[in-house]
Amino acid sequence: MAIKLSADEIALAIQAVRKVASKDIIPAGYSIDSRTLRSGDCFIAIRGVNYDGHQFIADAVRKGACLIIAHSDCQYPVELSWPVLYVNDTLIALQKLANYVRRKWGKTVIGITGSIGKTTTKEITGFVLESLFKVFKSMGNFNNDYGLPLSILKIEESHEIAVLEMGMSHAGEIARLCQIAQPSIGIVTNVRPVHLENFSTVSSIAKAKRELIESLSSEGTGILNNDDRLVRKFGRSFPGQVVTFGIMTPSSYRATDVRFGGLKGNEFRLDHKSRAHLLHLPLIGEHNIYNCLPGIAIAHHLGLGFEIIAQRMEQLKPAPGRGEILHFKKNFSVLNDTYNSNPAALEAMLKFVKRLKGYRRKILVAGEMLELGPAAKQYHRDCGSLAAGARIDLIIGVRGLAEHFIAAAREHGYDASRAPFFEDPEAAGEWLTREVKSGDLILVKGSRGVKTEKVIEVLKRDHALAA
Repeated sequence: MAIKLSADEIALAIQAVRKVASKDIIPAGYSIDSRTLRSGDCFIAIRGVNYDGHQFIADAVRKGACLIIAHSDCQYPVELSWPVLYVNDTLIALQKLANYVRRKWGKTVIGITGSIGKTTTKEITGFVLESLFKVFKSMGNFNNDYGLPLSILKIEESHEIAVLEMGMSHAGEIARLCQIAQPSIGIVTNVRPVHLENFSTVSSIAKAKRELIESLSSEGTGILNNDDRLVRKFGRSFPGQVVTFGIMTPSSYRATDVRFGGLKGNEFRLDHKSRAHLLHLPLIGEHNIYNCLPGIAIAHHLGLGFEIIAQRMEQLKPAPGRGEILHFKKNFSVLNDTYNSNPAALEAMLKFVKRLKGYRRKILVAGEMLELGPAAKQYHRDCGSLAAGARIDLIIGVRGLAEHFIAAAREHGYDASRAPFFEDPEAAGEWLTREVKSGDLILVKGSRGVKTEKVIEVLKRDHALAA
């Protein structure tokens, strides 16, 4: 159960302007969505750009909300008998409350950011640490101004470590999240060209990511990707302890002698302080070695031995939509990587697929990549050329700017039968389900906003999964 706070304590934490509540009220949890609110929760009415949570206060009360936090200028009916705390801004109140809980809990917080791989890094880090600690991990990709504080409000007193993902789309966001979460350990996975609609250069993205390391105290620890030239620089002016990881460059924790195992993952030698440790990672692609190295570094830094770390590595499984492997009875396989997409992530998967052997055909379903800014068309064209260079047999584009992906492929000799474009994923799935053959390997790469997972849903509808 979440850390218990009385209504009076909550009011003090968020500096409620006016309160109509009882000290006997202790919420079981917190919600900003009346649809998922549970009886006994506190409902925080968030005023967004396209909606106003205040209009759902009555629904929340009917569903059993024990406490309401609302704007003092709320325009929707609020009965005097309802237990309400009034504040100037409910989003700020949510963040203040989360910070209060974090300080009251008072234990180790690990913050993770990066352009790609941060969710997988969070999951791996938490999984490894669970062998020694009771670990709290932020939910899914709850990593923004709303999601991170809601995650913190779910921390229990018995948790010993919290592993929190920190995302951003504007400068200053990570600094704000760090003010709330107050991490003592910070991981930066990499800096890549994402969210370019809000940043003019990759260097400006790096500056925003660096806010995590800048937020740490001199007693904190920064875990940095030494192979990323921008991330490497973050440690130069940091007064605390710097721990590095990498494959290409000398690092505190370095993966060497990487042995490609195809769909079975990778083996590699972990070098640390002149000693070597053989590890097997059952997750596909070299990019997942980068995703696991920070977790290894933190686990060892916090006292786990390499034997235990190796055992935990062996037990890792891909999360749905992140390199998930599906085998079908018709003897074709699907790599489900539909959780997110950007040029760097797509390039990593194409490199992996190119190395795979033993398949009759290799097929790529590529959804439109979002948040790439003014250069978005060129990024899609570049990725289309990469796919052609990877000798993909069929290249299928889905939605919007993916048409430029297909245009580039056709310039490399693909005709419409080998490189079709569809405006929606269902249509792409209907085409593919008729074309798929025994011996095919299909990579489905996209973002949740494009819903490329619907391509896989059509395949599952028409073709049975293997046992």
